[in-house]
Amino acid sequence: MLSLLGLIHLSRKLKNILEKPLVKNSLWELLAKAINVICQAIYFTVIVRVLGAENYGAFVGITALAALIFPFANLGSGDILIQQVARDRKAFASYWGNALIVIFVTSLLLTLITYWCSPLVFPNITNLPAILSILLADLTGLGVFIVSAKAFMSQNFLKNSSLLQIISTVTKLLAAILLTTFEQPSLLQWSYLYLLSTLITAVVGFIWVSKTLGFPKAAPKAIPTMVNEGIYFAIGESAYNINSDIDKTMLASMATLEATGIYGAAYRLIQVSSIPIYAILSASYLKFFQEGVSGIKGCLNLTKRLFPFIAIYGTISLIGLLFFAPWVTYILGDEYQNAIATVRWLAPMPIIGSIQLLLADTLTGAGFQKTRSAIQVTTALSNVGLNFWLIPLYSWKGAVWATLSSESFRVICLAIAVAWFYKRQQEI
Repeated sequence: MLSLLGLIHLSRKLKNILEKPLVKNSLWELLAKAINVICQAIYFTVIVRVLGAENYGAFVGITALAALIFPFANLGSGDILIQQVARDRKAFASYWGNALIVIFVTSLLLTLITYWCSPLVFPNITNLPAILSILLADLTGLGVFIVSAKAFMSQNFLKNSSLLQIISTVTKLLAAILLTTFEQPSLLQWSYLYLLSTLITAVVGFIWVSKTLGFPKAAPKAIPTMVNEGIYFAIGESAYNINSDIDKTMLASMATLEATGIYGAAYRLIQVSSIPIYAILSASYLKFFQEGVSGIKGCLNLTKRLFPFIAIYGTISLIGLLFFAPWVTYILGDEYQNAIATVRWLAPMPIIGSIQLLLADTLTGAGFQKTRSAIQVTTALSNVGLNFWLIPLYSWKGAVWATLSSESFRVICLAIAVAWFYKRQQEI
């Protein structure tokens, strides 16, 4: 009888836990990420094998450059949308409309500028139509998709946001499968399919958000203020992307496309292993803004609750990657033999990256985005300097050492900033 009562009590307690918004949102994010992991694994394997190391290296180099520019193609409009709507839901229509205006104007302008400059950045990549297609996909198409996902997040519709992520991954998987039907798949053919899949997701996202939450309304007078606030998000995100992607762009420019392909493939495997922990951080992003109303102390309380999951998963991921590394060639092919060593070197990245993102969101939620951006810019510049020095000497190994050094330095700087602001709040 006691055991039955205990079971009933346990089931009720579990139900109460699962009904908590953060837990429910995290589960939706994890479900979406789990499906995405499977789809991305197939998509990634197909593209790497079909394109080969050189063409895949060219694709990685172009997408890495787009990732560096992307934050300025949306100017933090999605983050401002979340920030403002979290405080006042009535503001959704105008911020949704202004975000789309900002994205279309800035992304198309930056696409043209980057396209014209691409021969200087990528002297080894002569296929200009492929460059243009990938830039359009990763600046305009991705911009609309990201702001659509963040629009759902702003209203706490994490289920819809998660499903939109699944749609994005599935469309890319279908594009990759379609590529295999060509007799001699090329970078140009893949760039067209990649653009098509991204635009489909963008259109679906726009229509779904508009019908669910409301159609966009332009408020031109509010755009300058939105851009002024969003530029700090853009700077911070750009600096984050520089740390993540500048190595691949510089490898494509300063080393060989084959080395870029090998390094890019290994780095992609590391990113896939980080997906579950980033799902939890993504689900908690809105919560940081809500806790930040009471200052950095409120954000730190949330940080302390999330940290054990990050530490445990990061450790498991590190061990798993070291064990899994020798099997890389069975997935990617024999020409990716050097990716084994690359995966081993990059194995600490999931735990380093998740800790720094947790600390960075703590600063953002408490209203210290400028400090977060300053730290990210500083570490990004150090990363660029290290890559300029190490890549010509050691190729992909130099990129690995530069990434590990700059990411670790960023964690230390963010931790110091969080501790300093917390101490200041305690003294007030």
